[in-house]
Amino acid sequence: MQPTNTRPDRPSAMKRFGPLVAILVAVVLILVVVVVAGGGKEDNSKDKATGENATTEELVRSGPMTTEKAKLLNQEVDFGDKCDEETGLYAIPYTYSSLCVEPFTGNNGGATAPGVTAKEVKVIVYVGDPRKNPLQAATVRSAGADVDVATAKETMTGYAQLFSAYYETYGRTVNVEYFNGTGAPDDPITAKADAIAIAEQKPFAVISGPPQTNAFSEEITARGILCLGDCALAKPEKFTTDHAPLVWATGPIPEQASLLTAEMVGNMLAGKKAEFAGDPKMQSQIRKFGAVHYNTPAGDHTAAFGALADALAKNGAKLVAEQEFFLDLSRSQEIARTVIAKMKTAGVTTIIFYGDPIMPGALSREATAQDYFPEWVLGPNVLADIALFGRTYDQKQWAHAFGVALTPARTNQSASQTYNLYKWFHGQAPPNNTYGVLIPGIGNLFHGINMAGPKLTANSFRDGMFRSPSSGGTPLSPAVSRGHHGIWPGTDWGGSDDTGLLWWNPNAVGEDEVGNVGKGLYEYVLGGQRYEYGKVPSSDPGFFDAKSSITIYEEIPPEYAPPSYPSPAKN
Repeated sequence: MQPTNTRPDRPSAMKRFGPLVAILVAVVLILVVVVVAGGGKEDNSKDKATGENATTEELVRSGPMTTEKAKLLNQEVDFGDKCDEETGLYAIPYTYSSLCVEPFTGNNGGATAPGVTAKEVKVIVYVGDPRKNPLQAATVRSAGADVDVATAKETMTGYAQLFSAYYETYGRTVNVEYFNGTGAPDDPITAKADAIAIAEQKPFAVISGPPQTNAFSEEITARGILCLGDCALAKPEKFTTDHAPLVWATGPIPEQASLLTAEMVGNMLAGKKAEFAGDPKMQSQIRKFGAVHYNTPAGDHTAAFGALADALAKNGAKLVAEQEFFLDLSRSQEIARTVIAKMKTAGVTTIIFYGDPIMPGALSREATAQDYFPEWVLGPNVLADIALFGRTYDQKQWAHAFGVALTPARTNQSASQTYNLYKWFHGQAPPNNTYGVLIPGIGNLFHGINMAGPKLTANSFRDGMFRSPSSGGTPLSPAVSRGHHGIWPGTDWGGSDDTGLLWWNPNAVGEDEVGNVGKGLYEYVLGGQRYEYGKVPSSDPGFFDAKSSITIYEEIPPEYAPPSYPSPAKN
């Protein structure tokens, strides 16, 4: 670990109330999705107190009695012994704890949506089968992640038990069932068949899905089912808005991540020399930008990448070359050979990467094979910005990697909120070491139900998410909001709202995100300070400056820590 000399101040805009979100934005193969088979897309947008166009205050007033509503109405309300009335949140040691709701009595409306009765909310968790794509599973497993299906289910169930014990579900029990996927993560035929099979069971919610095709999400949302986590993973803005209010991203939608990336590149890199390149000759050259970007055979990310290219150009970083790729590990080196040759021929000094956490391994190895040592800039990505995968890349190349940190700054496992939350409630560690990516879907589901009120539908779930105040905003907890909180133009359908800045140190030693001690870690600029869109620094604040960066928080600084509460665990 290389400690920073100073810790960044807590952002003044950080609020204590807020929705649940992922601490990690999610591994492509194992991220979770909340799919909520709500009551379709009934139109109540004309009601000024509810709907997509309602203000946050109108939504708060129209919703269940929360601690925020009580304050707004200046009312004294007994929220029960599970509420920390000082913070207004449920008394669990988690930054993203939900707002307290007045304990419910009375008529909850009964069967308000498919999968919802007066006594039950039915939820199905989609579980991918590692045997359907053994090469991807082996790659993830070799990085140190646990791909065991049984322990993943056990961990998910454990978090569901925690949230069930604290959050308001309005007289209903949230019953979580599991569905074993039948196909590979990129197979649209089996994905559609699985979605149909799940929908026929009439759940209110499904968590997870095959992440490399839109076929699952299309079929689920066509049947009035809300879609979060992997089901909503990296879905472009048009898909999200066309299927509103059914698609709920955990992290930023690709266009939001693109705006953050383009602002960083334009402010810090455009028009300047490629000083961080591995090739000394490039270091004296004005940067020429190229982009390598993920897509699917159906072209699901074509428009999203176009948004990134346009935003880069507007920020003075027009691309001189770009190349898409499909995530096909059996052909990854062949694909990488073509990609790298194109970047090298075009004289690209600075490659901007948009994509998954696995492909950079092949790309970086091929760049070394072709004796090509550019700068590598992490742009919109899914977990390419965590050490678990960074260690699998060619270290000669990745020593020149830097960019946006959509995930939070690192902690040791013993300081991880998601790890300690499970242990606090159950008295033992999570059974699966990917707990950080298993909690978001189930957490968002319970948070949405808690904030929706007793008449649970797709639209009341939306209103619950939108009425939730912004939360997080520290190096260890990304800012999160949805709806209309003045951070993004228009309606915000994404999850997290900000980014940190990072760079790769191949010599740093410490734990990765699943507790494996090894060599190579990301360094977080200015201790992981995070920036919302429009507030990214106008100049480089410290890439490759070890003195002002940090690799790991071995302990959570008090100003970033959630409140402490007595453990309910019996052992």
